Amino acid sequence: MNSQTTYFRYSLLASFILFIGFAPLSWIASLFVPGVWNKGVGIYSIFFVLLLNFAITTALVFYSRVSVNSRGIKCTNFWGKFYLVEWSTIRGARFYSGFWTSGLKFILISTTKLSKDLWLPLFLNDMSNFEQLVSKYAGTKNPLVKRLNERNTPTYRLKEAEAQIKLAWQAGIISGTLTLIFVLLSLAGYNFMGLIDASALIDVCLMFGLSFGIYKKSRIAAVLMLVYFAFNQAWIIIEIKRFPGIISWIFLILFLRGVQGTFTYRKLSKS
Repeated sequence: MNSQTTYFRYSLLASFILFIGFAPLSWIASLFVPGVWNKGVGIYSIFFVLLLNFAITTALVFYSRVSVNSRGIKCTNFWGKFYLVEWSTIRGARFYSGFWTSGLKFILISTTKLSKDLWLPLFLNDMSNFEQLVSKYAGTKNPLVKRLNERNTPTYRLKEAEAQIKLAWQAGIISGTLTLIFVLLSLAGYNFMGLIDASALIDVCLMFGLSFGIYKKSRIAAVLMLVYFAFNQAWIIIEIKRFPGIISWIFLILFLRGVQGTFTYRKLSKS
């Protein structure tokens, strides 16, 4: 007889990152709702987008629950379809994270029953309890258990923090470079609705300076970069009356992950 099934949802931080990441999708969906944008960007339209974004994020968080019991583990493939696989059928497990996942990490589980890998998120609400249950049911020799134990080592966590920091300062360099290009084009006579002029060189210097600070693993620089970039995006929404593009939202998530990485790095360095 199988033991009781235990369910795990996304963590609060991961849910917040998803909330930010789904903002462009919510904005696009709102364009098809009559009356929302009749008067441009206003309180009503912004509230509608935020509400829709919250609904999408909440639905995804509750839908994408991972469950475990003595029989096996249940999670989704890349396309979001759920599968329950027995512990004995797991033949391999490997880490994965990419730019499009905004630094969020997964374990890709390969089994003898499925031709495609299952995607196990490593940002569940109670990872310690999840790891204990998996180890209890699957056994210490299971490939998934070995990967989960590996991620708890200080060496792995330090590398993970360094990867988050690297993505953050690289995003800062790219953002600063793009701003510099727009400034040079503006000085050459191109008109960007009067939004960019020579004064934007201050923004360029600030972005490069904060990026260097994040490169040096400064927590203050990471926090300032996140606040500064978020303030700029808020200014775009209020003053220009348009929502930032998807690249801007990805940058915002990467800067948020950079804050997490610098704090984790400093904590592990002290210990």
